[in-house]
Amino acid sequence: MKVGDLLKVTIIDDNHLGNGIAKVNDKTIFVPGTLKDDIVQIKILKLKKDIVNAEVISFIEKSNHFDVKCPYYGKCGGCNLLHTSYDREKELKESYIKKLFGLKCKIISFNREHYRNKVTLHIKNGSLGLYEENTNTLVPIDNCLLLDENINQLIAIVKDFDLSNIKEIIIKEGKEGLLISTNGSFNNDDLNTLKKYTKSIYQNNELIYGEEYLTISFDDINYSINHDSFFQINNECAKALYDKIKEEVGTCDTLLDLYCGTGSIGIYLNKNVKKITGIEINENSVKCAKKNIKNNNINNYEIIKTDASCVKGNYDIVIVDPPRSGLSKNVVSILNKMNMKKLIYVSCNPSTLKRDVSLLNSFHIKEASIFNMFPGTSHIETLMILERKN
Repeated sequence: MKVGDLLKVTIIDDNHLGNGIAKVNDKTIFVPGTLKDDIVQIKILKLKKDIVNAEVISFIEKSNHFDVKCPYYGKCGGCNLLHTSYDREKELKESYIKKLFGLKCKIISFNREHYRNKVTLHIKNGSLGLYEENTNTLVPIDNCLLLDENINQLIAIVKDFDLSNIKEIIIKEGKEGLLISTNGSFNNDDLNTLKKYTKSIYQNNELIYGEEYLTISFDDINYSINHDSFFQINNECAKALYDKIKEEVGTCDTLLDLYCGTGSIGIYLNKNVKKITGIEINENSVKCAKKNIKNNNINNYEIIKTDASCVKGNYDIVIVDPPRSGLSKNVVSILNKMNMKKLIYVSCNPSTLKRDVSLLNSFHIKEASIFNMFPGTSHIETLMILERKN
């Protein structure tokens, strides 16, 4: 077997990354866009020891493929599971986490389409679109199946603008409407048109029109977001995640919200805890967190701008929601020595979660849940409840 070879194979399994799996001469072949029981002709793209990457040349027999509505599927790198049913997607993600951690977990899912409240669009040669997976090759788009319809309507308008001086566009949705932020500048005519369809316009990190913040609301909590602040991209699933965290916290005296971002989790828990401390290094996130605390009339939440490795003190419960890179070894060491009864870990990267949990040897896993924050894609949001060992 060598690169460029054409083979006829039967797909014997599929995985949460959207790959079908075949076996030839003890080599495992991963074929994107295929499902178990497909019979396909493939072309070998890459060989690495016992693992082979291939692409489909043609389908000889198709199994249970889902009708993909998106015309860009398989081209842009946004989705990789739309060719399978939503039920199968959930099974694959549950199976992956079960295999990774050796435990069963429940998956919480909502709509598979039109759930995203944010998109980052790239511009090349005046065309607007998304990148192919792991490349800088632009796929021009008119809309995206995952995006909220209001964002899609704005994309349909902006794609016809003069984009020669724009490198990147970010669109976010809040209660009041849409916020658009650019790396680069629109011409005056396009700006005037844009003002009819947006509530906020940022160019090169400067607010040039409208309100500095938009709002996302969960029950009686209002969160302010601006062009540079982080918030979960799936409102319905994020609220379910926060509700589960609230259930796990119950009531306690002290809580540490580590990597607190804009303070969204801690703020949601403010009625359950006597004193909350939030730790965040990003200056803009800290600014938003303080605004959120003030706007929601919360007086038991203190935000400290510092690195997570500088945390001190003891708390009843600690929540960590780190970036995809997970926890540093220093932070793991600090958490192992702290005297909390429960550690709640929110992760968007199961592999770094697995690594960190294995190093958090002062704790054992009580429960894990999957929150399908990114339907149609391979990404998995996991909530891990850890309790201190006796």
